[in-house]
Amino acid sequence: MGIVNRVELARMMPDAFPIFFSGRQPYAAQALVMPEIVKGKNVLFAAPTASGKTEAAVAPLFQRHLSFRRRRLSTVYVAPTKALVNDLHERLVHYLSRDPSSIARYTGDRHELRSAEGAFCVLATPEALDSLQLRSPDLLDGVRSVIVDEIHLLHGEPRGQQLRHVISRIHRAAKPAMSDRDRFQVVGMTATLDDMNGVAQSWLGEQAIVLSYGSPREIDLVLIEPHRTDGDPNRARARSLAEWLNRSGAEKVLVFANSRNGAHVMAAHLHRELSGSRWPVHLHFGALAAVERERVEEEMRRKRYGVCVATATLEIGIDIGDIDAVVLTDCPPTVNAFLQRIGRGNRRSGTCRVVAFRSSEQDEHLLRAVLDCARRGELDDVHDFDRHSVRFQQVLSLCWRATRQDRPLSMAELAAEAGTEDHAPVVQDMLSTGCLVDVRGALIPCDRLMDEADMGRIHTVIAGRSASPVLDLRTGKTALHDADQTTAGGAVFHTGTLRRLMTGSDGGAYLGGAADQSESLARIRGTGPARPMSRRILWSLARQRGFDPSRWRLGRNELLTWGGETLNTLLAALLRRSVSHGRFTASLEIISGDFNAIELSIDSIRDIACRTENAADLPLEVTKKFGGSSQFFSEMSPVLSAEERRRSVPWRSFYEWLGCVTGIDIAG
Repeated sequence: MGIVNRVELARMMPDAFPIFFSGRQPYAAQALVMPEIVKGKNVLFAAPTASGKTEAAVAPLFQRHLSFRRRRLSTVYVAPTKALVNDLHERLVHYLSRDPSSIARYTGDRHELRSAEGAFCVLATPEALDSLQLRSPDLLDGVRSVIVDEIHLLHGEPRGQQLRHVISRIHRAAKPAMSDRDRFQVVGMTATLDDMNGVAQSWLGEQAIVLSYGSPREIDLVLIEPHRTDGDPNRARARSLAEWLNRSGAEKVLVFANSRNGAHVMAAHLHRELSGSRWPVHLHFGALAAVERERVEEEMRRKRYGVCVATATLEIGIDIGDIDAVVLTDCPPTVNAFLQRIGRGNRRSGTCRVVAFRSSEQDEHLLRAVLDCARRGELDDVHDFDRHSVRFQQVLSLCWRATRQDRPLSMAELAAEAGTEDHAPVVQDMLSTGCLVDVRGALIPCDRLMDEADMGRIHTVIAGRSASPVLDLRTGKTALHDADQTTAGGAVFHTGTLRRLMTGSDGGAYLGGAADQSESLARIRGTGPARPMSRRILWSLARQRGFDPSRWRLGRNELLTWGGETLNTLLAALLRRSVSHGRFTASLEIISGDFNAIELSIDSIRDIACRTENAADLPLEVTKKFGGSSQFFSEMSPVLSAEERRRSVPWRSFYEWLGCVTGIDIAG
């Protein structure tokens, strides 16, 4: 497959080409991909940020929409976040301005799809698409193509499995096309993804085409030494960054933190340091109300100057204007996250300008290790596995819909509607726990889950409690979620100012009046444990320190592996199984224990691993460390939840690691 020239592309897409490429030459990545999509192929393609992946997917599908004279909604475009949906909507409406009603959004915030007639594309998040297919399946009965954007953010996650089930339901429920050539297509897009072939097979089928174009941009890393101070180190970093801004001439800067509180603290301190300057400071993370996040995005797009401090919410390709530099307040825990973050800056340039803090020599080593992995193209392993808890959500959803439509499903009817008989073990488990009730062969959700479904709470597999709202006393509307009320009286940085967090007589949380600049900051509740550092980064650190990470070093009580927390945890568990009463503990780099009691070799470890995997009897206190739970995990029986835990063990990554190890050296 080669890159097709402009003339040939215009011939292949006579209607769509003038709309999407008027007066300009398609990028090389677009010219590589579009001919395969317009032919009706399932395609997974990878290309760097700002290479036009959206147009490369939408233009040929729009041509097929017109060529096959489809009269109803034919394309679903799935994006991982509401913010990206909004951004994509603005871009596509610009192209299809003659008929803006042909593009609609369907998210938790916006339900714009009223009719399928005359529509071309609906943009949705995975959860909203699940809800739409359940509640209004007739709106999707003409769909012939699904685009999955930023597929790397979904693959390996419960949301990814949920979306694959939903796509299967849409495909199965779609009305037959008028032409055999009008095939159902799935197109996936990514900028950072390992194991492209494996992902393509899981998401698009065995006949999918995998295409990649381009190489990562050059990365210019600048390290800032924070001011030495006995005070708050976060304020010292903010002061150093403010000074760098004044020296650098940068106009728009995007600052990433690894946590909500890290972002909140940095934004508040930067606001104090940059007060009265040309740079307004903005804050963007998931706990903020949608209207505030959208205000920040618009301000960054529209204004010439701005500093936006964010968490992973802005890692994806939202257009917030030309970013001159990306600042990392913390080192990202994975290579993929690093590439996602730095890809937001200098998108029209061949070089990513990255600024990070060097508070210690260890900081610099870690940053250069991640940078080394990025330049080598060494991406993180992703473990994708079949989760019973996600199938639980799908079974519950289908049974709820059928019950409310007064057509309860039998086991056979459920399998036919889902397009698979693989849900059967989950159905039996749900019957045994009382989550489902068999009424003369019909599967009915219990009253408690029916109530949850009626309130729209079953369309997500994301685990976690409902967010606690904080109301703005000035507007009466929700300002943010998840403020820690034990820090009431502290300051919250919101809409560019510091406001006081208050607790009302009703027990609710409120944003009050202005807080003093010297006020201590209130805290935001976290979203869960941080991701462990990846093995790829640890190997790069080892190389920096003069070690060969493919050679383990065995001492009397320590085994230096450079395996990372996840793989070392699994290795320590296997060693404990091989030695009666053996005590082995894992850290990022080392396994500690009594190695005198074991004959250690890579082959013996591989043998123990194979026997343990086949027996599927690794202790649950070990397996629970490998994967987080999805929304309905706790609803399952102990037997099924234990099986899901054991499926979360990353055996493939473990064997690949062992395959890279060339031997074990005995320390002198």
